[in-house]
Amino acid sequence: MAIDLKLDVENFGPHTNLQYQGRISSVKIGMFANNGVGKTFISRAFRLASPLNGSKTSNNILTTNQTEGKFIFELDNPNDSVKQTRNLEITLVKDSKPIINNDTGYLFHVFNSDYVTDNLELNNYNPPSDDIQGYILGEANIDVTKENLELEKLKKQQVIIHDKIKEAIEKAIKDLDTLKINKNTKEYKNITFERVIEGIIVEERESFDSLKDMHQKLKSMPDDTKDVPIIYYTIDSSVLNDIESPLCTAFDKSTLHQNFVDEIKSKQDFIEHGLNLHRSNKEYCPFCKQNLNENAIEIINQYNQYIQDSEAKAIKQIENTIKKLEKLKSDIQKYHNDFNEINTKFNKVKTYLPSQKNELKSLDDNEPILSKIEEIIEMFITKKDDIAFTDFDFKEQINDINHYLEQLKQDLKEHVEEINALNNTKNSIKNEKLQLNKRLCNARYLDILKEQKTNVQESESLDSEISDLDSDIKEKERKTKIDKKQKVIESLKYFLNFFFHEKYSFDEENFCIKFKDEILSDNATHVLSDGEKGIVAFCYYLATVHTIIEKKEDYKNLFFVIDDPISSMDFHFVYAVAQSIRKINKHLALESNDRFIILTHNLEFMNLLMRNKVVKEKYILKKSIISKWTKESMLPYENHLSDILKISKREEPPSHTTPNSIRHVLETICKFENRDKNIGDFMSENQKLENNGYIYSVMQDLSHGVLRSQPPVTDEDVIDACTVVIDFISDKYQGQIEGLT
Repeated sequence: MAIDLKLDVENFGPHTNLQYQGRISSVKIGMFANNGVGKTFISRAFRLASPLNGSKTSNNILTTNQTEGKFIFELDNPNDSVKQTRNLEITLVKDSKPIINNDTGYLFHVFNSDYVTDNLELNNYNPPSDDIQGYILGEANIDVTKENLELEKLKKQQVIIHDKIKEAIEKAIKDLDTLKINKNTKEYKNITFERVIEGIIVEERESFDSLKDMHQKLKSMPDDTKDVPIIYYTIDSSVLNDIESPLCTAFDKSTLHQNFVDEIKSKQDFIEHGLNLHRSNKEYCPFCKQNLNENAIEIINQYNQYIQDSEAKAIKQIENTIKKLEKLKSDIQKYHNDFNEINTKFNKVKTYLPSQKNELKSLDDNEPILSKIEEIIEMFITKKDDIAFTDFDFKEQINDINHYLEQLKQDLKEHVEEINALNNTKNSIKNEKLQLNKRLCNARYLDILKEQKTNVQESESLDSEISDLDSDIKEKERKTKIDKKQKVIESLKYFLNFFFHEKYSFDEENFCIKFKDEILSDNATHVLSDGEKGIVAFCYYLATVHTIIEKKEDYKNLFFVIDDPISSMDFHFVYAVAQSIRKINKHLALESNDRFIILTHNLEFMNLLMRNKVVKEKYILKKSIISKWTKESMLPYENHLSDILKISKREEPPSHTTPNSIRHVLETICKFENRDKNIGDFMSENQKLENNGYIYSVMQDLSHGVLRSQPPVTDEDVIDACTVVIDFISDKYQGQIEGLT
């Protein structure tokens, strides 16, 4: 069986760029790594994908000073009848929860230092009972075939309806794509199947077709469209303050003959102009340039006399006031004319801009006010004819004119705001297009809701039916459910007995460890040695596999990741851990092939796993580089034992290093059985070794390089010694020999 393995790790702890691709025959993987190269971060990555994981941040896993990371684990097995390609992908983003995409179908169960801390160290090495809840569904005897067929039928109906809704969404998306709406627009991205099914409402009153027309108009706006001009209020109405005084004052009339005065009044401006010119040259007429005779000079003197009179001054004041009133009329009329032109331009530009709905407020009719001003002018004309007359009623006209001008001023101020808003929108056409595009998306989304209302309602009805039927099926299946807590207790008792025999056991009633007959509810930390704590943690890890199982079939999908379970343990416990992993299926009564990755920095443990054929695929991790384990990576013990085995089989002749190999192998086994025993006592206690007369001599003399004139033993003696050693090991530790063959 050939399985393609891929591991791609970026910015997980020390692994900034770890990549491996290779072919394996089994998912029983062992990986050796020295301390500090990041093997624990690999187990932490798998733990993120565990059903028991509760990590809420990526920060404690990300490489320092990095903001993103990824972890990809992939197995591709053409012979896998369930799923050929199984992929686990984890994405880390700083200050965010890890994103887990587990498409492997496996249930990862991970043992590492974090697991021990979270589950046992904080609980005084007594398992937390409150965390174990729920049931495992067994194989029900109740026949739910009919219900399952009906459930499948309902689900197919739902798929058909969902497909119709999805087709409507696809059509809507095409409509929007035709309008070249940015796909990253929030409202565009919100047109999803999930939102349609939920019936989420958005705000938009205009129809999609209406907004499309606006879209076309906006596109058609000429690039050189000028700003709409603004009218500011600048009318000078101070003349209204100068009306009361001249109209209410009875001016004195001139003493000159009335006919003469009347004649001057009709052309007073002309006469005043001539008198001003005459002052510069009094001998000539300023107009005809003739010499002035006495009669002419007398008339000029009479003109001067009149001009100096109060009547002439009053007339002058009246005429100036009339001019100002005429100017006021002209200004008002001009504002109305200008407004009409601006309003036309405003409305034209507005047609291109969908967001602009406001109109410029129409100005009040100016004819009544112009008439009021004209009435005051008539009063001044009357006053001019009779400067002593004072019976005028002008207050109503002034009040009306002032009120009109105040309103005009306010209207023009509002116009300034509206015109500025229009011009700003026109000059920010990109934002106008964005807002219109958002509205188009919302309008098209509302069309989907309207079109698919019946399908959505039918989908809701099917959801309810499916949910009820599914609940009914599960309820029937639960009649043979298995209590998870009870399974954990059974397994925990089994494993504690496997490792400790009767020394430590589990008290089910108090849910804690017992030392012989003493309950360790509060002092387990002080009673257990460091090695024993590690074993208790590993037992709990193996037992809690039941907590991630929902139905019996899930056991087939277990994937164990075990990171250094043998910390602070003596060789007896190390060997027991290796055996427990080797027989993990039997421990848990599993029917499927076991899958695991074992990570360790202990070379003895790694070699033990290989010798006992616990692992099939062997790797070494060094500084973010994964490589296959080679023969050269074996312990000296294994090399020595391999040499002895080959010599005993006469595959190779003895050499000067053979005695040293025999000594190294036997001393290693001696220290394994009893670290305080010396090699001599060890050999005397084992009959096979004791009966061979050459083994001790070979070890003591030849392995220490003593100079001799002739060989003390022959090659046959050495071969015989090697054969005895191999027979001895085969009897007591058969796995040692099997691991080399």
